Order: sequence, then C-alpha cells, then structure tokens
Amino acid sequence: MTNILAIETSTDNCSVSIAKGSETFNFHEFIPKKHTEKLLGVITNILEESELNYEELNAVSVGTGPGSYTGIRLSCAVAQGIAFAHGLKGITLSSLELLALEVHKRTSANTVVSLLETASNQVYVGESSFNLGDIESTFSLIDIESFQVENYPADTYFVGQGCSLYSDIKDSLPEEFPRASSLIGITNLRINKDQLVEPEKFLPIYLNNEDSWKKIK
Repeated sequence: MTNILAIETSTDNCSVSIAKGSETFNFHEFIPKKHTEKLLGVITNILEESELNYEELNAVSVGTGPGSYTGIRLSCAVAQGIAFAHGLKGITLSSLELLALEVHKRTSANTVVSLLETASNQVYVGESSFNLGDIESTFSLIDIESFQVENYPADTYFVGQGCSLYSDIKDSLPEEFPRASSLIGITNLRINKDQLVEPEKFLPIYLNNEDSWKKIK
C-alpha cells in the first residue's frame, strides 16, 4: 500500500490530499492570507482522518508555482521539512501542470494550455500534453497581447483565470484552481518508474523571462 501526502498552496485555496492505498482524503478550502497559520493544522487533521502518521508515508509531493510567493514558499518549506525529517522523496509539479491535469481528468483532452494572469500585464502560459498517464510541459511568461489562440490546434483545451483575457477561447475551465489531489496519480506513476526526487529539489519556481524557469532557493 502506497501512502502519499500532497500539498498545493499557490493560490488563495489551500489544498492538501492524502492517498492511503486506493483511498484519497482531500481538503480544498478558500482561505486567503491564512495558509501560514492553518497549513500544518490541515495536514494534522487530514492525517488523523486517514488514520496515518508521518512514519507511514511513502512520498511527499508539492505544487511549486507560479502563483502566490508566500504560498509557494510555504508549501515547499513544509514539504521539505516533512520529507527530510522522515527520509522521504517525492515529486514537484508546477501549478500550471496541476491545472492541466484537472482538465485532462475531466475531459480526456490531450493538449491543454494553462493561463494565469500576472499583475504586470503578462500571462503565464503552460503548454501540456499527456502520454501513458504522465505529463510533459513547456512554460513561458509573455505579454498578454502576445498570446494568440489561433496558434493552437482546434482540439486544445484551455484552463485558468487567464482564459477570461481572450474572447476567442471556446473550450475552457476559467474558474479552475490547482488541486493537491492532482499530484496523487502522477506521484504513483513516478514511484513505479523510480523517478522520485530528493527533498532538496522541492523548490519554488518562477518564470524570469519568456523562455526559462528561475528557481528560488
């Protein structure tokens, strides 16, 4: 039986999930500016609900942004602390990929574009595709007016609050938010592939230009 703790706090929603074998226990709640004071309590409560303790976990997974700087730093620090303390590995996925995973689960779409507006008239773009249950993605940070919907195939599905910026987007989930539960399936897959990473790689990530990720240590 595989037991996984997943944490995602890149938005105003606090999202924590635990997989206990085939069972999943979820907490998703809108608590803006309260993540720091509540996250550890949420994890304690969901461990109690699942009747697990930290020693029984097999992996810790975390969403790493982009999004709220404070929220991402918090989830990465907590995930690192738990993993280091209990000798665990895990995985990291961006919040853009978590959005794409939610779309794929709901619609079976194999090409998903995630859009998140920034405060500086730019948009984070995640372009994701799926193969045998796993996800592959590229990311960019571009000016809002540079994004062109017609550059994508007709069967592309769009997700994220940035969808509201573009009136010609049709198939979309503009109100979706990243969920910790989306980490569970990918974590199981990568456990089977022996692709878990050490906790020192649980780092917040931000796009610092149009082509690359910047990792903040």
